[in-house]
Amino acid sequence: MIGPLGSANREIREADRRDQLRRRARLAEPRRLTDDLLHQLEELNLDGVGTVPDGYERALAQLREQLEGLARLRPRLIERLQPGTRTAELIDIVFIIQEIIAPPRLPSGSVAVEDTDIV
Repeated sequence: MIGPLGSANREIREADRRDQLRRRARLAEPRRLTDDLLHQLEELNLDGVGTVPDGYERALAQLREQLEGLARLRPRLIERLQPGTRTAELIDIVFIIQEIIAPPRLPSGSVAVEDTDIV
């Protein structure tokens, strides 16, 4: 038998789980778009294309739309997603955006390099 405190704790954990699922779902499309865009930009860079062609406006506009309103992203960063930007610079911008919306995480049970005694 679960008392009121146990029941409240269960409700809090469930609400937190639902919130995490909503957050992941909301970020799924921006993650996909940034991954796709990075792949395309890296191809451009390898082909020696110095600036992002105007033909990328549609993909960049779609990403800008998905990113608007995300609390941790400054509008100024989103505004930099424009064709005509140097390809290498736009790659850097997209990587920054990815780190903000989906920071890298260590698998559970991993030890960070700083936590080891290796010198």
